[in-house]
Amino acid sequence: MKFLAKNINSDIYTNELTYKSGADNSFLKLKLLNEQQNFCAYTEKYIQGNDSTEVEHFNPSKKDADNYFNYYTTLRSANERKISKYNIYKDAAFFNDLFFQDAETFKSRVVYSDFEYIPVNDADKVAKDFIDYLGFNDDYLYSERIRHVERLRVTLETFTDEQKIQYFRKFKSDLSYITAIEAAFNLELIHIIE
Repeated sequence: MKFLAKNINSDIYTNELTYKSGADNSFLKLKLLNEQQNFCAYTEKYIQGNDSTEVEHFNPSKKDADNYFNYYTTLRSANERKISKYNIYKDAAFFNDLFFQDAETFKSRVVYSDFEYIPVNDADKVAKDFIDYLGFNDDYLYSERIRHVERLRVTLETFTDEQKIQYFRKFKSDLSYITAIEAAFNLELIHIIE
């Protein structure tokens, strides 16, 4: 998952923008979405205008007493699935560890392989719990990644790598599940959206 990292130079952090219950938080949501290059932080689905999104509090127990490091813009459905698992994980170590907020640390602990996210070290309970909490491998998301990549394989079957890159520049919404696409086509695509 490419959009979980946080940046201490973020405009949100430096300007101390915060979520306000009962208020219009659309400005904060848009700023977060811009930082996430228009991707849902939990699913990697490319967010389009008609998608239902919200400012998500990674640790719901901190809501109204939190800051930038607890905020993500996510699809409403991804947030609801996460909330349904909160009681199972409310005391989980990843809430304090926050390893996923540093891109390099995340890559050293969680890898993508064959449409799934798995811990680098099978004994890493913190990474396993984190993967389950956010539902990275829930059946619906796993199946969606496979279907999306298979459709792209048919669409791009005769394309050269450069033509594939041009295709994704033109049709950014097809970059949903970008980690799966990069693995399937052996391409680096993150630069297209930066």
